[in-house]
Amino acid sequence: MSLPLGVHGWQLLCGEVAPDRIVDLREPEAFARAHLDGAENIPYRLIQAETHRLDPAASLLLVDPGGARAAEMATWLRARGFDAAFLEGGYAAWTGPLARPRRRSTRRDVP
Repeated sequence: MSLPLGVHGWQLLCGEVAPDRIVDLREPEAFARAHLDGAENIPYRLIQAETHRLDPAASLLLVDPGGARAAEMATWLRARGFDAAFLEGGYAAWTGPLARPRRRSTRRDVP
């Protein structure tokens, strides 16, 4: 089943749309702060050069801050035979949970 070009957050949350891979197009620093669970990071500036890392048989959901760059890259990838989609509105419209790194405690427990 092919993904629609634009995917709404609620479609992911309820399982109506289930891409094989989620690709976060933000820079590594932003990705490290928080991202969609299971997402991998390939920055927008590198995605065209890194298409060899993408499986043309896998469905891809691209995510960025507002959706515009992800839409551009999803369209570009579709023109090259990929089943690519983008998250409508990007992270700005996402209302679901995010994976966040665990913070190390800097506080020392004193007996």
